[in-house]
Amino acid sequence: MQCRAIFASVLAAGLVGCALQPPAQAPGLDGTRWQLVSVSGRTLAVPQSPPVELRFLESRVNVHGCNALSGRYVQEGTRLTVPKGFVGTRMACEEGLLAVDNAATRLFEKGVEFRKEGDMLVIQGQGERWTFRRHGSMPSSFRIEQAG
Repeated sequence: MQCRAIFASVLAAGLVGCALQPPAQAPGLDGTRWQLVSVSGRTLAVPQSPPVELRFLESRVNVHGCNALSGRYVQEGTRLTVPKGFVGTRMACEEGLLAVDNAATRLFEKGVEFRKEGDMLVIQGQGERWTFRRHGSMPSSFRIEQAG
């Protein structure tokens, strides 16, 4: 009986120790810049020129394809959302590039899960998977322009 009590105490202490450990920190994206390399789960051509870029700076995500679009994102662990949508230019562009802009903004507004894999960023949501390659560092002259 004493052996069972000791075993139960050790097991309980181990479980409490595991429960008290803080959750793993999700990777931060602030200050990073990425270039779209592939999309799956949707019919969408990825243009090589101009490249579609994704930039994260000061709690804003910027999508640069045809248009320069920006929205304030919320990160909860590995989940990102842009709950208030995007603002930016609305130029008439080549149809394929405009389709990428529209699809990316809708995806982020509904929310995505993300993970970093080396120099790759994988974003998934709504049955889609978007893969980006790290695109150097954020230029020091880059500033976010906010619609007034």
